[in-house]
Amino acid sequence: MIRQASHPAGIALLRWKLATPLIGLSLLMVVPAVFGTVTSWSFYGVGCRVLSVVICLVLTAQLAVAVSIGVRPSRDVPWTRVRLVILGILLACGLARIRYEL
Repeated sequence: MIRQASHPAGIALLRWKLATPLIGLSLLMVVPAVFGTVTSWSFYGVGCRVLSVVICLVLTAQLAVAVSIGVRPSRDVPWTRVRLVILGILLACGLARIRYEL
């Protein structure tokens, strides 16, 4: 049985192939969230404002984790960080649903 060694450049390329769509998805979520929070700040009550700020913080953290997938070197695929991005998406959607109900 021959064991193939992975080339470090190949692993970096794989990380960026994985990180690029996650960064794009994160940007598609964080930009409208921040814009909506800023533009509609005076129209809503304290509860909606707090949830909007929390959603923006969660999405910003999600974007940072998505960028770290491509930037931070590792020897294998960072599945834990991928799971954190997915968890951030689900958390932001859940908080948006709660905000919608207020």
